[in-house]
Amino acid sequence: MADRGRGGTPRGQPRGGGGPQRGGGYRGGGGGQYDGGGSRGRGDPRGRGPRGGGDFRGGGGRGGGGGGGGRGGGGGGGQRLGDDEYTRGPPIYSAPGVETTPSREIHEKEDEVIAKSKDLSLDTLTLADFKLPLRPGYGKAGTIIHLRTNYFAMVIDTKKAIHKYSVTIKTERRKRKEEQKKGEEEYAQEEPKKGRKQRQAFAVLFEAPEFRNVQPALATDYANTILTSKPLNLGPNRVKAFTIMYRDVEDRVARSNATRYTFTISVDGRVPTQELLRYLASTTTDPSDFAGKADAVQALNIIVARTPNFNQEVFQSGQNKFYRYPTDEGEYLDLSGGLIAVRGYYSSVRTSTMRTLLNLNAQTSPFYPAVNMITLMEQFGVYANQWLDLERFIEKLRVKTEYLKDEDGKTEVKVKTIVGFSHKSGEKRDAKSGKMKRFGNAYDDHLSATQIKFDCSEFPEESPITVQRYFLKKHNIKLQKPDTWVLNCGTADKPIWIPPELCTCMLGQPYRGKLNERQTTNILNVAARPPAENARRIVGDGQQVVGIRGNGTSALAAFGVKINPSMVMVFGRVLQAPEVLYMNRGKNFAEKTAQAAWNMKGKQFSVTKPLTKWSFLKLGNVNFTKTHIDQVKQALRAGGLGESNPIIPPGTQGWQANVVYGQDDANDEKIKNVLGEIAKKDVGILLVILPGKGPITYARVKFWSDVRFGEDYPHTASVCALNKLAGIHTVCVVHDKLDKGPQYFANVVLKFNLKNGGANQLLPRDKLGFLQEGSTMIVGIDVTHPAPRSMEGTPSIAAVVASLNGQYAQWPGSIRCQESKKEMVSALQEMMEERLEYWYSQNQNRCPRRILIYRDGVSEGQYKSVLEEEFDKQILPACRKIYQKYKANRPQINIVVVGKRHHTRFYPTEEKYADMNSRVKGNPPNGTVVDRGVTMERGWDFFLQAHVALQGTVRILSSRRARLTSTKAKPAHYVVLLDEMKLGADELQGITHNLCYLFGRATRAVSICPPAYYADILCERGRCYLHKYITAHHPRGKAFDYNEAPWTRDVHPK
Repeated sequence: MADRGRGGTPRGQPRGGGGPQRGGGYRGGGGGQYDGGGSRGRGDPRGRGPRGGGDFRGGGGRGGGGGGGGRGGGGGGGQRLGDDEYTRGPPIYSAPGVETTPSREIHEKEDEVIAKSKDLSLDTLTLADFKLPLRPGYGKAGTIIHLRTNYFAMVIDTKKAIHKYSVTIKTERRKRKEEQKKGEEEYAQEEPKKGRKQRQAFAVLFEAPEFRNVQPALATDYANTILTSKPLNLGPNRVKAFTIMYRDVEDRVARSNATRYTFTISVDGRVPTQELLRYLASTTTDPSDFAGKADAVQALNIIVARTPNFNQEVFQSGQNKFYRYPTDEGEYLDLSGGLIAVRGYYSSVRTSTMRTLLNLNAQTSPFYPAVNMITLMEQFGVYANQWLDLERFIEKLRVKTEYLKDEDGKTEVKVKTIVGFSHKSGEKRDAKSGKMKRFGNAYDDHLSATQIKFDCSEFPEESPITVQRYFLKKHNIKLQKPDTWVLNCGTADKPIWIPPELCTCMLGQPYRGKLNERQTTNILNVAARPPAENARRIVGDGQQVVGIRGNGTSALAAFGVKINPSMVMVFGRVLQAPEVLYMNRGKNFAEKTAQAAWNMKGKQFSVTKPLTKWSFLKLGNVNFTKTHIDQVKQALRAGGLGESNPIIPPGTQGWQANVVYGQDDANDEKIKNVLGEIAKKDVGILLVILPGKGPITYARVKFWSDVRFGEDYPHTASVCALNKLAGIHTVCVVHDKLDKGPQYFANVVLKFNLKNGGANQLLPRDKLGFLQEGSTMIVGIDVTHPAPRSMEGTPSIAAVVASLNGQYAQWPGSIRCQESKKEMVSALQEMMEERLEYWYSQNQNRCPRRILIYRDGVSEGQYKSVLEEEFDKQILPACRKIYQKYKANRPQINIVVVGKRHHTRFYPTEEKYADMNSRVKGNPPNGTVVDRGVTMERGWDFFLQAHVALQGTVRILSSRRARLTSTKAKPAHYVVLLDEMKLGADELQGITHNLCYLFGRATRAVSICPPAYYADILCERGRCYLHKYITAHHPRGKAFDYNEAPWTRDVHPK
């Protein structure tokens, strides 16, 4: 029968496709219709969608709050996201009746641990089978302040046993009839499918009496661990196999072709909570006390996640991230382009001196809305020749259909996964033929419900039958939009065609791609909330979601766990902001840095070189007038770079390339040609005026100027973040910024000076500590990975930058491609050798006596790999080679990991401890450092907020770790992995803080120290070179080929 997937194929395709199978349906978002004309009916928490939904033309009634228009339109549903009881309140979060002084007992125990380690002459901490430096002491510099933090103390009843069980999973699928042979097993084993299906299989497993009897003290990681507070009855061998037939959430009974799961559960002892608490309360550094720590913390995380995991109104997306199903229009925000923003919470169990803590933080993420697929497709919108973007946007989405009936005539909800659209050619390919059918204004390579035909035994008189006719005869459904592309919800070999108007996108599906400019702005408006509001939301709604308050406390209590609902108090210290040095009338001038920012008016850069040759390039229909040129010249003169006219080709008004939106290939050719002409003119710096913030044009400008036009310049084996020796120096600006006036061009000229080899601002020598000797090379290391929708095998990009001299203003660097998604740097030895050789050449033929490394982007689980794979195997060999070559002594090396992707936040307890002068009130003051209360119980780490938060500044070049400056002053987290210099706490914290004032591209302190920041920027530059592989615009079904890649290392062709 066709509706069970045994239909034929469209004409012109091989036999074997499936007809419109039993699928899902559309319920109109709980009563409202997808076109916005429905009633107000509520969706339910199982994914049946928000209310109604405005159509993409902006029509509709109550649904979703109206609509946008054209591409990125769609209902404005959820515009009230964030407008609730948590948004209303004072700028300082307070909890009446709660102590606002940090614990003196914890403070004294921390000091006791430090004293004990010094008495024993210990300087390293053994963690499992590798060592970390012990904390040398706690910092004392700065003014003490009191802070709340989003950590909550956990109380664990060690008299209650937590039983641990290991789980192994075997899955088997029912063989198709053509696969079955007489006498053979009808099931064939297959690899278990992790993710949503495995989670649902656990839910079916827990219906067995053995598990029902231990509720609510039953928790799992849905992978290989089950925890209970009562022992499971597994028989005398303490192991038992449970076999279940997979059943989806919407199914009352398992389907005939359901997957068979066999769970083998075996006893794995008890969770060592008592040993964990004993260690945290001790002063010992005996490595044997760490043996069970990781297991105990993992078990506590599983227990905390138990309440949201079992809550039907909450879904999990990513590790320890929980979101409420947005069933009310005030619980989501339309981001435009077919996406919504949903607020959720992150939780993680951490350990610190004398206590275990729960870190709980609010966050906002983009999701697909629960709307009819026609609505979703129209909201996304398509421009000519870009239907492939839409197909990639919806592929792998789970949809439900509700047009089928069971034997009793009741509606059956079926869930399917979209493979793509129906294709005329039978292949997924880019199509540019003007004869193709159109959806909106996009040419396509697809067939509609009126065009697809398949063989159908149910209606032989009309076979082959169209999809449109089949649904009318079989289901009595008259399609409202039969000319729309049909969805394939089967496989490429056996397609199952379902009209999109009969499919509803399931709620709770995160969007993994890159947000566009408008979407990023919209989500920031919601995600970037004032600190006090975030604190109120965490303590209120966040605690409800994870079970600290409300019904969830019973599950925690069953495991003997109680969590104090009050935020933990900690001591902070505010370090003094350093002055920065400029030139004023030929003399050094010390500029005050109030609020971690300053103004250059009336001052020149600290170190400059005359800029004699510069020019500009206009891309597209942009204006760059004589007034703009004069403003650039004035800014150059004011900064101390002299005054010179731009190089302009005779008989023209400057170089220009007529790029047109959407014509990427033609635009690329134009950019290449004009940059090739400019490269012949020996232009020092080229100002490029971009037509917009679209990343493609920017990426191609950087590719051609950095990589392809460097042959006539001094050859170098590395790309430099600021002082590149090959290619065309380009400074890119967006044309709509040009009319902001002289201050804007003053900021642009910051990059001119750096790219010309200068230094913008310097620090007084007494603020550099041991760095003032000029014999320390500071290094930044980072790795960036391909985005989720990148071409298969797209490489990761590793970058190393290093200071040039004792000014710490120039940071030349090296860059390489490496194995996809590998975090440890593969070619680190080679890149470190390049940096050391260059430092030697710029410092009177001397090697640095010290090397201070800031390593960005690694997690706790990778600390050991940094020491073993990067330091032992690559950094040390690089040093041995270079230092032996120049007969120098091996340098002292420190390695500090820089973390920004953590969830620790701090909230001043009173206004006197807060920054009340900046635009966003209630953050800790700039210079706040925290190294007590919530830091590692033995290791050496600290949190530092060097900057002042800004609202509305967005960097949209990459989906990865974009430096989005928000209303929350998020601290950086620094962890010391190696300390050969034997630095003190105040010394390292002070140097790291002061370095944040030396980021040459800004007249303010930045959130992480410049070496890590510049390494990140250099990684992003590498992503520009591989832009088409990293974005969704690459050819389908093709893997990255190093032999065909336009770039894999350095900044010019070999």
